[in-house]
Amino acid sequence: MGNSTLKDQRAALLGVGHSHVGDSETAGREAVRMALVDHQPTSEDLIILFVSADQDLAALYRAAIAEAAPAGVFGCSSTGGFTDAEQVPSGCVAALLAADESSFGVCHVERDENDIAESARRAAQGARDRAGDRYPHSVLLLLTDGLTPDQREIARGAYEVTTALIPFVGGSAGDDLTWSCTYTFGEGRVLTNGIVAVWINSERPMGVSVDHGWRPAGKPMLVTRAEGTIVHELDGTPALEAYIAERGAPVEPGDPDFFRKVMGSPVGLSNARGRYDVRQLHAYLPDGGGINFNTGVSEQSILQVMSTDDEALIEGARSAAQDAVSNLTDKARLVLVFSCGSRLPLLGDRGRDEVAAISSALDGVPVCGFYTYGEFARTPGSSGVHNSSVAVLAL
Repeated sequence: MGNSTLKDQRAALLGVGHSHVGDSETAGREAVRMALVDHQPTSEDLIILFVSADQDLAALYRAAIAEAAPAGVFGCSSTGGFTDAEQVPSGCVAALLAADESSFGVCHVERDENDIAESARRAAQGARDRAGDRYPHSVLLLLTDGLTPDQREIARGAYEVTTALIPFVGGSAGDDLTWSCTYTFGEGRVLTNGIVAVWINSERPMGVSVDHGWRPAGKPMLVTRAEGTIVHELDGTPALEAYIAERGAPVEPGDPDFFRKVMGSPVGLSNARGRYDVRQLHAYLPDGGGINFNTGVSEQSILQVMSTDDEALIEGARSAAQDAVSNLTDKARLVLVFSCGSRLPLLGDRGRDEVAAISSALDGVPVCGFYTYGEFARTPGSSGVHNSSVAVLAL
């Protein structure tokens, strides 16, 4: 049997599936069954599931576990999912991570509100210990509660385990853009304050990337007072006042649609690569004229209001996919995508075009992803935490 045939067989081991079925148990079973194709699952395999917020997640998870047995099942709630073939705003999507020339370690922990970084470190270390060290290439996959007070602390804790040598990637669980309740699941339980860490070791190199399609539109502003996720002052003036002035379009802070109206004007923090890590404003605005984010912003940082258009967003997604596979030694077998839920309202009917652009860069590789409340991608020069971006893991 030739090498090309062996590679084709291995590529077929990583499949994707989806279900639009309204009954949650049926949806879970159907998506898993499709992802497995003809593969007989083993206890070393994993199934990843992204489930829309309108599903009975506990029931769907139980059904998926039964269908995938003896493989492990993990995942999170979403603002909708997708594969290379299907948009799934309601239902679930699934992907098979087969233990062929790979090993996995899963650790699902509850977040300690008093030490988020330590919770993330504990999850990452537990996953690493369980994965072992049989293969030379490693990546950490993270799924977190989308309402985590400061996603930067997740990245900080994960970095204590990965260091600069091992990339991490993933996304924060979503709901239907109401920011009311999100879920992670793994190791047999569902949590509203969870962190799922999955350590992946592989014989083959893997690719992690992130891109977005945003560009600076306003002048650079210095963060002169900040506390945690709240920026109180920019250039010595109330941050909200400075932001609205740079945004160039009026918006009332008390507007119930404030969050959706400012989605098209996030801010960017310049990074060590001369590019920008994007931050979306949170719907909650603190008293005193500050602005709030879902991740911390340090004093003396430089912010700029950003802008974009449909074509730039779509090209950003394509670029992320291209970068993820650019350094692989063989064709990818599966690509996992974490696209921000804030991109959905901005793209409208063109959401399918973003997925199509990702697929066009991958030469037929199966794609599975979801719309997040924040993305993780630790690549050279970036902070590891992103909004309104597309993070990609190529396996």
